[in-house]
Amino acid sequence: MAASILSFTASPNRVYVGEEVTFTATATSTSSASLTFTIYYDAILPPYPENNTQSPYSEHMTDSPGTVTTTFTYEQLGNLTLGTDTFYVVRLVVSDGSATTATELLSVYVIENRAPTFDESLMAELPDLNPGEEANLSITVSDPDGDPLVVTWDFGDGSVVVDTIGPALSGVYVNQTYAWYPVTGPGIGGDMFFSLVITLEDPYANSRTATSLVTVVLPPNGTPSTRLAASETLIDPTEEVSFYANATDPEGEALTWTFVFNNGVEDVHVVVHNTDVTIPGAKIWNNITYTFESPANYTVRLYVCDGLVPYQNLAHNVTKEVSVTVVGNSLPSIVDEIVMSEESPQINVTVGYVQVTFTIKTYDADGEVITATWNLDDGEGSKVNASAGGLAIYTFRQERYFDQTGVYNVSVVISDDILGHEVVRYREFTVTSDNLPPSVVSFNFTYDAGNYAAPGEKIEFSIKLLDPEMDVIEITWDFGDNSSILSFNLTEYVDGNVTCVVNHSYSEVGMYNVTIRYSDNEIFGILTHERIKTAEVIVDTPFDRVADPWSWWDYTALIFVLMIPVALALNLVRTRQRRKRLEAQGISLEELELRESILLDEPDDYSEEEVD
Repeated sequence: MAASILSFTASPNRVYVGEEVTFTATATSTSSASLTFTIYYDAILPPYPENNTQSPYSEHMTDSPGTVTTTFTYEQLGNLTLGTDTFYVVRLVVSDGSATTATELLSVYVIENRAPTFDESLMAELPDLNPGEEANLSITVSDPDGDPLVVTWDFGDGSVVVDTIGPALSGVYVNQTYAWYPVTGPGIGGDMFFSLVITLEDPYANSRTATSLVTVVLPPNGTPSTRLAASETLIDPTEEVSFYANATDPEGEALTWTFVFNNGVEDVHVVVHNTDVTIPGAKIWNNITYTFESPANYTVRLYVCDGLVPYQNLAHNVTKEVSVTVVGNSLPSIVDEIVMSEESPQINVTVGYVQVTFTIKTYDADGEVITATWNLDDGEGSKVNASAGGLAIYTFRQERYFDQTGVYNVSVVISDDILGHEVVRYREFTVTSDNLPPSVVSFNFTYDAGNYAAPGEKIEFSIKLLDPEMDVIEITWDFGDNSSILSFNLTEYVDGNVTCVVNHSYSEVGMYNVTIRYSDNEIFGILTHERIKTAEVIVDTPFDRVADPWSWWDYTALIFVLMIPVALALNLVRTRQRRKRLEAQGISLEELELRESILLDEPDDYSEEEVD
């Protein structure tokens, strides 16, 4: 018998577009231990029963008997291929590997769900409101399918309220009462606008949206006024200039003062100050100083606003400006910062160093001779480059050979030899190496006898280490018994290896952890250069065996053992005597034993005869 289908269901079998359907199938087979379920979700095309070769399907494997549960979502009305009719024919095919299969069909009806509607919505624009004034908001809504609805009120100020109604087959009245409280910073006046968005949604993601504009009227606000003046307008570089600024505000609100310094190409400096609330119309002063570093024609602008950040860019932002001309000699310019030929320098232990070239590009707008004074962090003093003068861009270069790892800080001072015209640059970096860490070749220690040491017994520990570069190895021994830690520097290499031998004895019984730390101290080499080796030492006292005295049980057992041969001898004598008596009567012992065995096998309807 081939596979057979026990049940095949769809739940629900009447759904809306986009709603999930759960299919459950159960089957069995009398000839196979496994089943293959194939479900074709759009198996037949109209006119019935033409097969749909493009049907979506899913395949599942189970034991026999087996049950499969899976889901599928129909995204359109009717047949998936042709888009006709309002139902789908679903085919289940179950195979157990034999030549025949079991098939069953069922129908799933897919219908359309319609969107909800506004029967009566709010006006496009509600009447103007004052801050905090309540508005009565009402709508009437319907859903053609009688679905429940979710009504979402987004009031445009970050507040959202959700109502749930239903079923809403005919007009359903929904209302909300709400007041807007605008968050107004200083300097804000006039009207503020909010978009009230009302959204209707049914359980099938069908939605409708209506928007109304809400106007909240704020009282008017006056604009501040300001003045700005500079202590000097024609100066030399590095000279400090004072700027005097004052402002008034009709409402006495807090003010934001923004000073912007521009050299005709870009903003080179920005300063922002805030002053607090004052009495209406009061004059407030806000003075600052600034030092101009380079020659140029500068414009200094002051923006004053009665709206604090983030309300700086408002119509109430008033502006004043002054011009300052800086003449004289300019500082040297850095065209490119310090550049290294090796961004991550690593010492090659074969040659013992790494070569690094440092460069920096500079320019002087006055064409003066530029000097570069280098400190290469090598303890050898300064090294100096100098240009030939002129308006060219100069590249200064220095080289250094690093033979030690570590963190270095190279600096250079660029100057045109005018006091105060020193421009300093730094470059911090780390020099590493390809040095490898040491490793353990062998480690040994032994006890005088047995598997442990006795208290006071001297134990010899020996460790052999390998270091490819044969660096000095620092090694410490911690014997785990609070004794002093031993430290050694190992330098005597034999065939590339170095050996350290120490002796130690423990005064008390116990189990001790020996910790050996060793390193070649090349912390910027490859891998971790501090390593640890551990060992466990057992200290115990020898076990002395003492003979236990015999108890009466011991003696009794001994007597019992000795009686066994005596009993055997007595049984042998008795057997010999019996044999002699039987032979005197004309019968052997073996014949008698044979007769006795025959008598035991016969029925008990006669008396037993005993022969001595």
